[in-house]
Amino acid sequence: MSKRYFLLLILLSSSFLSKASSNDSTIQISSANIIYEFRKSKAQNSVEVNEKSKLAYLSTAPQDHFTFSESYNDQINIDDVEFKMDGRSPFNFKPQYSYYSVENIFYSDSRVCFFPVDFPKAGSLAKVNLEKTVKDPRYFTSIYFTDRFFNKRKEVSIIIPRWMKVELKEMNFGSNDIKKTVIYDAKRDADIITFIAQNMEAEKSEENSPGPSYIYPHLLVLCKSATLNNENINYFNNLTDQYAWYLNLIKSPGNDIAILKQKALELTKDFKTDIEKIKAVFYYVQKEVRYIAFEDGIAGFKPEKADEVLRKKYGDCKGMAHLTKELLVALGYDARLCWLGTKHIAYDYSTPSMSVDNHMICALFFKNKTYFLDATETYIGFNEYAERIQGRQVLIENGDKYLLSKVPVADASQNIDYEKRILSVSGTSLTGEASHQWKGEEKEFLVTSLNNIKKEKSGDSFKKYLSNHNSDYLITDLVTSDLTNIDTDLTATYQVNHKNAVNIFSKAYYIDIDFRKDFASMTIDTADRAYDYWFDYKTSTVRETELNIPENYDVSVLPPNLEIKNANYEFNVQFKVIAGKVLYTKTILLKNPNLSKSAFKQWNSDIDKLKQNYSESLILKQKPE
Repeated sequence: MSKRYFLLLILLSSSFLSKASSNDSTIQISSANIIYEFRKSKAQNSVEVNEKSKLAYLSTAPQDHFTFSESYNDQINIDDVEFKMDGRSPFNFKPQYSYYSVENIFYSDSRVCFFPVDFPKAGSLAKVNLEKTVKDPRYFTSIYFTDRFFNKRKEVSIIIPRWMKVELKEMNFGSNDIKKTVIYDAKRDADIITFIAQNMEAEKSEENSPGPSYIYPHLLVLCKSATLNNENINYFNNLTDQYAWYLNLIKSPGNDIAILKQKALELTKDFKTDIEKIKAVFYYVQKEVRYIAFEDGIAGFKPEKADEVLRKKYGDCKGMAHLTKELLVALGYDARLCWLGTKHIAYDYSTPSMSVDNHMICALFFKNKTYFLDATETYIGFNEYAERIQGRQVLIENGDKYLLSKVPVADASQNIDYEKRILSVSGTSLTGEASHQWKGEEKEFLVTSLNNIKKEKSGDSFKKYLSNHNSDYLITDLVTSDLTNIDTDLTATYQVNHKNAVNIFSKAYYIDIDFRKDFASMTIDTADRAYDYWFDYKTSTVRETELNIPENYDVSVLPPNLEIKNANYEFNVQFKVIAGKVLYTKTILLKNPNLSKSAFKQWNSDIDKLKQNYSESLILKQKPE
């Protein structure tokens, strides 16, 4: 069982089990025909993209159903929706239009059109015709060939007039059955590029898999320029164009400088050093501004006024980055906005497209060093970086000319989960004291989970986590560090009474010294797993137990040591007997969180060795009289 799943199970009553695949074997897409056409906007001298989709869904089981949904936003209109079941339009058909909500986001400007599709009998055929308009070609970034259901045949045509310059990049086609044709339509003076994909398997949702851009066949649509009425319109010929457009979106937001300066001075009035003041600002935005999401449309790239984010106490990544920047600038520091694509995205800025980034943070230039401040990571400390942005390319504002940099990469030591126990045998129990320390993303995840629970319940929930949900592992006198302090490690100390941890046979003690058995459930199902496994972050898990050997007892059987070491991870288990004590040390280093399918066999073999080591008992026998 993964740590995150187990912790959420205890603390939040939610599950991190693998999501059910959206593939339903009794429903398939028998045909899909989609036409994208670049055309001149009637309303103004601009370009829009018209999309016409004809989709046919076939059911092979009685009374099947699913919910059809299509997203849109302020830059994408849904112009028309038609739905027929077995050739007839349902008399009560009425699509619903609503804001889209996802877990941990209480508002988003992404919207969705949806309606139920109920098949009355096996063999029923549902047809959906949909028309959409993308009002700005910059927002037309990709076309995916896979769907939630098996797709027997998908035909995609892109009509590109000669006055429009577009590059189509074929991504992840691999061995998929996708054929391409190109014809010239003289009447339209346009190239018609058609892709026909056949027998495309349904998208499969798996826990901890790479993002869709890594695994599914798709087209990257790179809109470069258009010539309308002898006037050239630049989109993204290169990164310079892309940056210029981004820069225009963040210019002149109309911030109330006086309010921001007053708040910055208030936050830092009790601090003397620059680093203390910088931390005070950063930690304030982390803790006091709640994260929301404006994920699509112009709000997906245009930050809100910093003083408005300050007033409302909520904002998206852009709003939080903007507020962080402006508070620091008000104090005289060189802070700037920067764009990046998180680990979820396969591309970088060598591809000029809005699809390469999905996040904004703040860059601070201070004493010849660049610090990246991501206020959406609530309990990550200053100069610490979440796995999702480590090593990622960053586009930094720099007047009319951008800067490119990368977020530093931390090793596993940033995310420490350390436990030290000093125990003694007491009948069939192990009793003593324990201390813990958590750093980096280990700390962030745990503290975030605890702070999401009502205060009166957080102590009990923490004990359940520390006891591994074992009712025999009794914890008393629990003392923790300040759960709201971002700038320090999380620590905990407590007294332990582990009942039934000692089995007694013929005056011999059989002891299972490691009840946690970290990673024991992390065998990967190679028969069912389709994609690489990406752990949440690099980890350094250390367990130390010092067991006092009872008087008149000796160690009869000491479990074997274990040492496994490769480029991706290390498992190290050591037993020693020193001065009347058994010293047990276990270290699990996850140095590379991205485990490829080719490494699954070796990983499973090493996990089996770790589990075998866990199964060995420490045996203490009474000394001969």
